[in-house]
Amino acid sequence: MTDRVLRNSDPGDLDADVRAELTTRLSELRGRQRLDAVVEASRAAVLAAVPRLRSAQARLARDSGGDVRRASRTRWGARDTATVVALLLGLLAAGLVLPSPRNGRPALGVDEAAMWVGLCAILSAVIFGLLERGRLTSFLLGAHTRGAARLYVVVGVVWTVVFAYVVVSWDEVDRYEPARAMTGLVLLGTAVAGIAALAVVARRRDRVALADPITAAKDEWGRSPGDVDPLRQWWAALPSTLTPAERRAADRAYGVTLEVLDGERILRARETRRLRRKNPAAVWRGDAG
Repeated sequence: MTDRVLRNSDPGDLDADVRAELTTRLSELRGRQRLDAVVEASRAAVLAAVPRLRSAQARLARDSGGDVRRASRTRWGARDTATVVALLLGLLAAGLVLPSPRNGRPALGVDEAAMWVGLCAILSAVIFGLLERGRLTSFLLGAHTRGAARLYVVVGVVWTVVFAYVVVSWDEVDRYEPARAMTGLVLLGTAVAGIAALAVVARRRDRVALADPITAAKDEWGRSPGDVDPLRQWWAALPSTLTPAERRAADRAYGVTLEVLDGERILRARETRRLRRKNPAAVWRGDAG
């Protein structure tokens, strides 16, 4: 019965309806990131191709929109990339001068490495310090991980070992030109003090942040019971609710969506080719990557 009453049974009518729907949304779609625009446009196209879904989707969107306290899942961001860079610099400070566990020899002698060790350590500490202001909501070291202070302590301990090694091996430094090595040692000592202070600050800030039940409910991956989105679940279950004719119409609408986005240069050609090979159901679910 549904197959006979499907409004867009004619492919030409279906294409026209989808294009008309997306045309009204072009300005909004251009304001979004490309993959988000694909998800939004493909969903709008399904509703244009299978009109009976509109009322259910609108009702669910209205009901789920009232929960403003629902936490969103913490995701990787620019701060997390900077955190990795800072950590690598911190580890490089140790790798330059400490003996290798493979052959027992350091990459560089103390005289040559001391300045580079100090620079890497102080730069790492500065980056960590600059990131601290927005760290609480980051993916890698957010309050939900409860691990920022521990990481800072570990890095501080490693740098302290490096500091002690440089001091013990000070006889390798050129006694007539010790200025560079001495400067590196001072920078390293400053970095140790800075990362220790940062560990104390991070511990206090995490304790305050975790007093919020939403933050405390997140696991170490940033997932929270509040992350469950009824609307997303509805889209994920959508394919199982479609009749064969509706599924064909929905799949065709997905193809038209890619044509429109490609023609409007919202998508790049290579992205369009990749998305043509992707299951439309995955895109409706929100996965356009």
